[in-house]
Amino acid sequence: MNEFVLVGGTFAVCAVALVSFVFYSVYGGQRTQLANAKEGQIFNFVYSQPLSGTNERFLAKVIGKHTFTVDQIATLDRNSKYRSGDPDFVRTANLVTCRTPDGRVRNFYAERVQNCRRPLLAGVLFKAGVGPISSKKWQATA
Repeated sequence: MNEFVLVGGTFAVCAVALVSFVFYSVYGGQRTQLANAKEGQIFNFVYSQPLSGTNERFLAKVIGKHTFTVDQIATLDRNSKYRSGDPDFVRTANLVTCRTPDGRVRNFYAERVQNCRRPLLAGVLFKAGVGPISSKKWQATA
């Protein structure tokens, strides 16, 4: 009976450790900023979408990055029709283009990203097509 409890307890501890490691690998990892991203890196972050007022979690691979100058931002604001009548819309300097596991290409202003991390198992998760565990909208905690 004692061996059964010892083996069962050891198995339970190992199972909890494995689940914890997998969770940390997806949502943990190295804290970083999307503005410092390099092409090919994979990030897990919460993006604040001011148009709808929502926060959504993304797992995404960086495929491009553009840093705008003040003059370029002014030119875009002057010439672009995108949200031209919205006084609350502000373009920022760092625009990062990413691909999500489902194949969509999205642009993210790095200054609107919160809780940004580089997951340990990012490459494996991305190749497997694994996105965030939940598709619910997340409230970001800074």
